[in-house]
Amino acid sequence: MPKHFLTALFFLLTFGLIPEIGAQSVLVKGKIVDQQTNEPIGQATVRAFSQETDTDETGAFEFTVLTSEKVLTISISAPSYRDLEKSMDIPALGAIDLGTLYLNTEENIGQIGAEDIIPTITLSTDEDAVVQNISGLLTASRDVFISAAAYNFGPYRFNIRGYRSDHTTMLINGAPVNDVESGGLFWSRWGGLNDVLRNQTLVVGMDANSFAFGGAGGANYVDTRAAGQRKQLRVSYALSNRAYRNRIMGTWSSGLLPGGWAVSLSASRRWAQEGYVDGTFYDAYSYFLSVDKKINDYHSINLTAFGAPVIRGRNGAATPEMYDLAGSNYYNSYWGYQNGEKRNSRVVNAHQPMVILRHDLDVSEKTHITTAMSYQFGRYGSSALDWYNARDPRPDYYRKLPSYIDNEQAVAVEDVLRRDESARQLDWHRFYDVNRSNIETIENVDGIDGNDVTGKRAQYVVEERRYDSETATLNSILEITATENLTLNGGVTYQFFRNKSFKVLDDLLGADFYVNIDKFAEFEDTGDNSFIQNDLDRPNGLVRQGDVFGYDYHINVSKANAWLQGDFTFNRIDFFLAGQVGRSEIWRDGQIRNGKFPDRSQGESEHASFTEYAAKGGLTFKLDGRNYLFANSSYQQRAPFARYTFQSPRTRNDLVENLMPEKILAVEGGYLLKAPYAKARAVGYYTQIRDQLYNRSLFLDDPTPSNDETNSGFVNYIMNGVDTRHMGLELAAEIRVLPRLKTTAVAALGEYIYTNRPTTEIYIDNSGTKFTTGTKYLKNFYVANGPQQAYTFGLNYEGKEYWFANLNLNFFNNTFIDIYPERRSLEAVSYTENPEFQQQVVDPESQLWQDIIYQEKADSGYTLDFFGGKSWKINNVFLYLNVGVNNILDNTDLVTGGYEQFRFDFEGKDVNRFPSRYFYSFGRNYFISLAFRY
Repeated sequence: MPKHFLTALFFLLTFGLIPEIGAQSVLVKGKIVDQQTNEPIGQATVRAFSQETDTDETGAFEFTVLTSEKVLTISISAPSYRDLEKSMDIPALGAIDLGTLYLNTEENIGQIGAEDIIPTITLSTDEDAVVQNISGLLTASRDVFISAAAYNFGPYRFNIRGYRSDHTTMLINGAPVNDVESGGLFWSRWGGLNDVLRNQTLVVGMDANSFAFGGAGGANYVDTRAAGQRKQLRVSYALSNRAYRNRIMGTWSSGLLPGGWAVSLSASRRWAQEGYVDGTFYDAYSYFLSVDKKINDYHSINLTAFGAPVIRGRNGAATPEMYDLAGSNYYNSYWGYQNGEKRNSRVVNAHQPMVILRHDLDVSEKTHITTAMSYQFGRYGSSALDWYNARDPRPDYYRKLPSYIDNEQAVAVEDVLRRDESARQLDWHRFYDVNRSNIETIENVDGIDGNDVTGKRAQYVVEERRYDSETATLNSILEITATENLTLNGGVTYQFFRNKSFKVLDDLLGADFYVNIDKFAEFEDTGDNSFIQNDLDRPNGLVRQGDVFGYDYHINVSKANAWLQGDFTFNRIDFFLAGQVGRSEIWRDGQIRNGKFPDRSQGESEHASFTEYAAKGGLTFKLDGRNYLFANSSYQQRAPFARYTFQSPRTRNDLVENLMPEKILAVEGGYLLKAPYAKARAVGYYTQIRDQLYNRSLFLDDPTPSNDETNSGFVNYIMNGVDTRHMGLELAAEIRVLPRLKTTAVAALGEYIYTNRPTTEIYIDNSGTKFTTGTKYLKNFYVANGPQQAYTFGLNYEGKEYWFANLNLNFFNNTFIDIYPERRSLEAVSYTENPEFQQQVVDPESQLWQDIIYQEKADSGYTLDFFGGKSWKINNVFLYLNVGVNNILDNTDLVTGGYEQFRFDFEGKDVNRFPSRYFYSFGRNYFISLAFRY
């Protein structure tokens, strides 16, 4: 870390230990209840200056404030309620009993409305964990900027500060839930459980927090314990035209019962025969159980179990040509008609439940220990077509399109694709016909001489790619109130993770069997039949429905870390220091012997070990009880994620060469205003992320220059040491201009770019040999992770009879298309392999040079969103009606992302031969929900 930063933190630490002159301790206590129902409000935040506490399940709070002021101002906030502020003179005895305080409900988009938000994001093939994918539950945040980012920007693929979700730490009931293999967050694992996920603590950026060290993007803690859930019976139904059409949800929570018990149950179903995009469908359930037992004044335990089984049809990106031929920006190539019904080839079938056992120990009034043990397990499967010795079945395969056909047939092909929808979709009937007519005899099945089998050999099948993970975690969090000025927080974590990756044959499509060989290995003329075998111990193995084939391996991760934080609180200045140290170990365990790598595919690989460490600190200067200036900084070194550390985990144990930890340096600072009638945020940030690892496997069928004249085939494409920079401003304001009218204005102004020229290494997957290494000129190109600029302006009106209406105008800019690194190389702009003269390279002043090199930016766009609702109280029953319409003006041309294809015409330099693929935001979409609570 920079020397001046450490020096500054040392100065603050020394200064902070000097008691403030004239300060006195003030004991403040009271109870918070709902004015409408007279029920206690748990998890309400009570703040005086920068010191704060939360109410317990009875609504009670008590904390000590150190101040030299004569007047104390108390601010109270809770999700779904209006803020309350009270000012009072400080008595000579230094104790204030506020008695019972009542909060009024505030029904706006970030509060009650958030209970029924149906996420508008539809995951595509490559999106499950790589982006932030801000959940609807975060719209309950009290932070104006985060609320806008979640609800107004989230549906359009906006990511806060351009970070992936692995830069944000999330815990549920004290158990970390980030995926160990990729670092990402799989929101679908607890989807549909809105009612029980509202009690949360959200820390934005690098600020101090009491439950985890956190990442550059912050940390989020969700408390689902039954004792903290509102006592209620709630049932709701929602109708929508988004990813799913219907949702029904029911929740019952007992509250704290005599004997110290509490129980909470919740379940839901979300479904659609077809979602917003053609060929997609959705069928998801969710369930939740939480049981609390308060043993005595010192011990309490909680058991929570939840899961969300889901089966859904996917949609993917397409080229402008296909969108034009289909006449829609929502063309989806993954489906086709079978017996008059739409059938999707890319289906996710996932169920990964989690069980958490938590113990809370109050060692003393000032020391609290929370320990959570968790176990997550289950299946994640994603289907796809596979084929052998047959035409590529994809309807949008570039060789089938008019733009690729270089003769008079192009016009006829275009005409058919425009007129006939079935020509643009998968031909399931043809797959069955081809399979049923393909009679073959497979000799020496399973390697047994003379064991010949004759039957219908499949040329097309549906396979399911499985990623069945299990994670065991032990996490313990310590909080000590050491003095009136110092709070110590810390924790230790151990996690063991195993991902079982394999393929299962899902559907033979009318055939009798498939053969377990590698079709890409047949490109090599080795003269050895064993080379093409996926399982060398069962050569020529026949595969039938439900059988494992292709690959079968485990990725294992063992990691442990410990962290400690000191949080110093004074009258005018707060600051904190925190540190973390850990160790990660990663290894592969192959379950079969692959014919291409018989000696390094089965069994355990070399173990890759990494030491991880991090430090952060921050300072807050309190101008008064409402205005704050702050600055935070952090440095983190973390192991590369296990998903990317092997060259080709499906085939061999080889680690990526020169593996190194990621280094993340981040600073942020700004101004905050927290007042009952106005909230504001102006924050600047700067983040450097160095030595990132980029790893994917793909088929290269274009002439890529190489050292040994190999120019096509299945390859492992690895780019190590990638550096990026994320910087920008976050501006937000919420002002109550009238007692019932609020205005909000939010702007996210970011710039996320590559800052170096990394080296790419490409390996032939059939042999594991490196066939090309080269520099990629990525410096100053943009990181494609959603719009880098986003704005919203909103009007929020609250009626007297518990109704509300919100209208937001949003604007998005600087959405860049993800680049293919090979187009930013010397080979892409050269006419010869090793150019020596200027005329052997594309003219840098020409339009062709720009077309090859420059990064595409999507057009800017705007949307208009409405959200409104009303609630009624009939005796002891509450009714809630919420209505939302996104993109009212039906802007169907808003590109939210896209990518260049991993193909390029190196020889002819035709940049239009392999056009980019794009994602578009939904057009006009809506949801309506009706709920009752007793």
